[in-house]
Amino acid sequence: MKIKKNRLLICLFVAILFFASTSSAPVTPTYAIVSCKIIPVTGSPIEKGTIIIRDGLIESLGPQGKITIPEDAEIIKADGLFAYPGLIDSHTNLFLEPPKEVPRRPGARTTTATDPRQKEKAQHPDLMAAKLLKPKKATVSDLHKIGITTVLVAPESGIYAGQSVLLNVNGEKAEPMVINSPVALHVNFTTASGTYPSSLMGTMAFLRQSFLDTEHYFSHKSQFSKSSRGLKRPEYNSFLEALSPYVVKKNPIFFNCANLEDIKRALRLIKEFKLNGFLTGANEAWRVADLLIKNAEVPLLVSLDFKPPSTSSYIKQGEELKKKAEEEIYPANASNLHKKRLTFALTSLGLKKPDEIPKNVQKAVKAGLPKEEALKAMTIIPAKILGVSSFLGSLEPGKIANVILTTGEIFGEKTKVERVFVDGISFGIKKPAEGEKPAKVNIAGRWSAKISSPMGQWESTIELEQDGNEISGRISTRMGSWEIRDGILSGNELALSISATIMGEAMNLSFSGTAEKDSIEGTITVMEWSMELKATRIPDGEF
Repeated sequence: MKIKKNRLLICLFVAILFFASTSSAPVTPTYAIVSCKIIPVTGSPIEKGTIIIRDGLIESLGPQGKITIPEDAEIIKADGLFAYPGLIDSHTNLFLEPPKEVPRRPGARTTTATDPRQKEKAQHPDLMAAKLLKPKKATVSDLHKIGITTVLVAPESGIYAGQSVLLNVNGEKAEPMVINSPVALHVNFTTASGTYPSSLMGTMAFLRQSFLDTEHYFSHKSQFSKSSRGLKRPEYNSFLEALSPYVVKKNPIFFNCANLEDIKRALRLIKEFKLNGFLTGANEAWRVADLLIKNAEVPLLVSLDFKPPSTSSYIKQGEELKKKAEEEIYPANASNLHKKRLTFALTSLGLKKPDEIPKNVQKAVKAGLPKEEALKAMTIIPAKILGVSSFLGSLEPGKIANVILTTGEIFGEKTKVERVFVDGISFGIKKPAEGEKPAKVNIAGRWSAKISSPMGQWESTIELEQDGNEISGRISTRMGSWEIRDGILSGNELALSISATIMGEAMNLSFSGTAEKDSIEGTITVMEWSMELKATRIPDGEF
């Protein structure tokens, strides 16, 4: 009898939420950004212009008065603001959740460094970044705050680290973000722990041999497919299969260059095996600028990480010289390359937090890199390097509507990003609300909750994350997992927006209440309907 009652309560609750959620249908927005200074990057600035965004694309742009504003457009007044194309970070390790290692079976044979296949198992050229994506709301928000709308995300560990994915940062779900996957294979000049290769000389030998093996493997397969009679069937090799598109078909390979010697190593491999090679990292590129000029056809992506590598002489000559290198010498890398007329993109590779990016661009500008070149190095140049300049990297009709509105010139020390459009979706940059107080407690962690309504009571588990006043997380109920968005803790006053999918129907709920160190109480509402929630903290280590 109790089971039937519970089912009835759930059905009644779903019905109420369903009818509440059908009160409005989703629409594709059209925007008219008016009275802004437009910086197209590929064209001349427009002092007072209008941008029309429809169906995720830039429909038109031009001087105000010459662009017709559609009747269905939401008008965004942007007086005094600058409109730029969204910035592109062309090499980062954000959004990735490391793959779980499969535990070794009891009694299984342990491989050693002398096992010829162990060197292959230690690497993962087939690892797809797209399958490891786990976007977090806080990281998405941090990128929007600095105007970044597109990122190339690559795995970072191992000699063959894996294959990257290009994303438009248009929300918190992975699949809608993906522009292209895979983009490139990523290679690091590093060594393998406890196995071959244990030296950089060994790493180069390993890379050369794996390229040669791939060429031979593909040649054998090709011959067998044309005429199998009299030929031994080639044994399938997943390691070489993963390398084939890059070694044989010449898909892009990114070589991560941690110092000037890595640049030389990469260029030798690119030339020897006629690879479609790219240099990334390269914060010592200025030291081999003449070599780069001779290899100008190899795309160059320069890191904004200004820490000298461990091999640098500046590290070994005292703290004072090390500090000078970080503050003056390495920030001048981009400027010195520009003076040599080398083209490059700027990336965040090596930086720990997104907010370091604009600060380090400012350092590069102070070291002599022209502002307009810094802008190109994070818009149209990386778009060309990544093969997406036909739809990203500049403000032009027909391109994807990745647009940022700023209070001043991009990369200015006092400039703030006011609003971001990614794929035509508008994201406001959250500012502290008037009267908003600092959070009095930290409510991050796991909570056991009871949700009560006129139809009955059920238990749930809440997982919360806290960043200052901002709260996010999930509520796990018998009807599924509900996502907590745009939560604010002002003093002890807690307000949450809750996105739930119940029996295939998406609906929005809201919570308001109070929070203490070990208790949360309040009301969940949907339209005029409400439920009471009481939660207690689950101590660490308990499940």
